[in-house]
Amino acid sequence: MIKTINIKQENNNIITIDGPAGSGKSTIAKMLAKELKLNYIDTGAMYRAITLLAIENKIDLNDEKSILGIAKKSDLKFDNTVEDIDKYTKVLLNGKDITLEIRSKKVGEAVSIVSKLSAVRKYLVNLQREMALKSPSVLEGRDTGSVVCPGAICKIYLTASIDERVERRKKQLCRNNQSSLEDQIKCEIETRDKIDSSRNDSPLIVPDGAEVIDTTCMNIGEVFNFIKDIYIKKLKSVKN
Repeated sequence: MIKTINIKQENNNIITIDGPAGSGKSTIAKMLAKELKLNYIDTGAMYRAITLLAIENKIDLNDEKSILGIAKKSDLKFDNTVEDIDKYTKVLLNGKDITLEIRSKKVGEAVSIVSKLSAVRKYLVNLQREMALKSPSVLEGRDTGSVVCPGAICKIYLTASIDERVERRKKQLCRNNQSSLEDQIKCEIETRDKIDSSRNDSPLIVPDGAEVIDTTCMNIGEVFNFIKDIYIKKLKSVKN
């Protein structure tokens, strides 16, 4: 049985950033964490890590019981001491750096299947809450403001046009020395959007009270400053 972590629902010194693939969540979350000296929690990376576990152990991606069992026996951590802003965190699974492995094509194609498994989601949500309770944090993903930390001080929902998101994903793949056709990237993003928005558990939605920001025509600096100002104002209002 999975023990449920009850996180305090008011005045959490937490920023949540949700949104679809390619909306800019990871880049902005890392920048905010570094600038504001907050812990950075990439919830999507956690689902990818468990997906990688399932693939490496040749477990059927729909076998909820087996995937949960191996996940609970594993040690999943983040290392936030990396200086490079593009690699602000390392994802460590049983002591091994899997930061690049979880961004592989095979993991990307399988993660939506694993992330739909109710017991796996419940387990990882509790783990994410445990991490957030340890220190002020920035969480990014698809349900951080709606499910993981609904009482966060600052809740953000980022979005962008499909063409812009495809272009960003293409650049990300290039930086990681990976390549993919534009039509293929677009198909993968649209498929992921559909799965994330229609799943029964923790679907991708705009969290209550979240600030919705369309980043299509904004540069990284503009988005960063906008969210930073929102957070500082909300933090001051709580303290007052």
